[in-house]
This record gives sequence, C-alpha cells and structure tokens, in this order.
Amino acid sequence: MIALLRYETAILLRSHRWVFPLIAYGVLILTGAASGAPSGPPWLSLADGLDWSAAMLIPVVAFLTRSMLTAEPDASRACVAAATSPARAQLATLLAALGGGVVLAVAGTCFEVLANPPVSGRSGGLLGNVGAAIAHPVTLAAGLAMTAVCLLVGSAVGTLCNPPLLRHPATAMLATLAAAIVALASDVSPAGAALRHASSAQSPHWPGAPDVLGAACLLAVAWAASVVAAGRRERGPGSA
Repeated sequence: MIALLRYETAILLRSHRWVFPLIAYGVLILTGAASGAPSGPPWLSLADGLDWSAAMLIPVVAFLTRSMLTAEPDASRACVAAATSPARAQLATLLAALGGGVVLAVAGTCFEVLANPPVSGRSGGLLGNVGAAIAHPVTLAAGLAMTAVCLLVGSAVGTLCNPPLLRHPATAMLATLAAAIVALASDVSPAGAALRHASSAQSPHWPGAPDVLGAACLLAVAWAASVVAAGRRERGPGSA
C-alpha cells in the first residue's frame, strides 16, 4: 500500500493538477483575510479566520479529489489494478488526494495564525501572532477540529461526484460544484451545520459529536462506494 501511495502521489505532483486547487485556496483565504476582522475579544478574529480557512477546504479538497481521480490514464490505471487490485488502487488514489488536502489545511491554519493582525495587537509581528494563538489554545484546537470536519466532507464530496461513480466530465464537475455549495450552505451537511453554529457562538465553538461522526460516516460511505464501483468497472466487459 505504501508503494501505491507513493505512486499516486507522484502522479498528482507530476501532473501539476495540484496547482489550481492551491491557487484557489490561497485566493479564498486571502479574500477572507482582506474582508477585515470583527470587533470583539482577541480570540474572535482567530476563530473566524480558522473557520473561514476550514470552510474553504470543502470546495478545494473536492476539486483536488476530482483532479486525483482523473489524473491517471485508463490504461495505466488498469495495469495498476491488475498488479494489485482495483480496490487498493482506488483507495490509494483517495488517500493521496486526502493527504494533499491535509497539506493545504496545515498551510491555511499557519496562515491564519501568522497573518491575523488583531491577534497580535498593534506591533507584535509574526512572533506576537504565534504567541497570541498559543495563549488561546481552546480557540486554536476548536479551529483545528472544524478544519478536520471540513476536510472529511470535502473529500467525500469529491469522491461521490466523480469517477467511477459519475463518469461524464461535465456532469461530474457541475455535481462537484453544486455539492460543495450545499455542503457549505446547508445544515444537512455536517460541515455546514458546524460552521453555522460556530458563526453564531459567543465563545470558541467545537464541532459537535454528531458533526464529527456525520463527517466520518459520510467519508466512509463515499470511499466504500467509490472502491466498490472501481472494482466493478475493472471487472466489466469493457475493462482493459
């Protein structure tokens, strides 16, 4: 499995399909930072920044997952599936995309900690920002928990709306975009519910247990469906 993960990660890096999600995520979190900080206690600006960077992971990770699922040529994927198994090859692809999302999540969190002026005061600089974030560990931990929920939901969205479950390129892309919007805006989504409750909270808000379990179950169902569909496709009459 480790060899498969290395292979799929190399495909993602060499295909340069990570460039668009990276740029999109950078633009989105910069847009959130440029919108200004809310008035209130010092922790509030950090909490809002972490929640924003977490929310933007949903569409970005969804499209990163799509990029990973469509990066490998069919002939190459058939060879890998024959050498290992369709299920393991598909699982490695999804894990590689999720790993890319984790890297983006870490980068977004670091940006919010380092570049949020109200956290550090007037002249604290970067070290002051880090110190102020450490001084609010509950806020930081709650933001990380929210990031994890959004990361799982984004991966699930990208998995459900792309090959092998949805094979038509235009349909898959539109479905990914629509599902990401629903995941952000609707309480039906674990991430949407957690983010909406966080925006109305007067203290650092942790995602509830139903939100965390819902995101984990959604990811498990999405990955299982994708792995099963990949196996059936490889065993189908038109497989290589």
